[in-house]
Amino acid sequence: MKTKINFKTGLITGSILGLLLVAFGYYTFQNMIEKVDTISTLDLHQLTYQNLEGEKIELSDFEGKHVLVNFWATWCAPCIKEFPILNETYDLVKGDFVFIVVSSEDTDKIKKFANAKPYNFVYLKSNNFILEGITTVPQTFILDKKGNNIYHHPTIFEGNAKSIADSLYRWIKN
Repeated sequence: MKTKINFKTGLITGSILGLLLVAFGYYTFQNMIEKVDTISTLDLHQLTYQNLEGEKIELSDFEGKHVLVNFWATWCAPCIKEFPILNETYDLVKGDFVFIVVSSEDTDKIKKFANAKPYNFVYLKSNNFILEGITTVPQTFILDKKGNNIYHHPTIFEGNAKSIADSLYRWIKN
């Protein structure tokens, strides 16, 4: 025996499903906004870092210079795509900035990448940045000379080295 669904039943069912979908979308969007706000105000000093020799490194070791901290991974195509342009940018701002790139991957994997690609970055490992809310890469933070987070760039840098360098200088002046 076939059950026939009339127009009114279909309309009510469809409306309820539509409202649930809208509510789910709104909830998801609000969580994304909250996460971006949390990441933007993240205290990078609470993360633990090691250099590729396993020695503990503190971001305060770099105070006195502006610091670009980029969270990345060797498997992240956008991360790898932006490294050449970031390296060119570093050449333009190296008197004022230190560029640190941080991965949560195995130290040997980071070393292999660093040796194959001789960029002018300080390579660090952090085991806990994912736990602190940085769940997507690339994510870049700009720190002032006192180590305060003054800018968060939540995606890949695009453009040319000169335009990125100009942006860096604009962000540190504000």
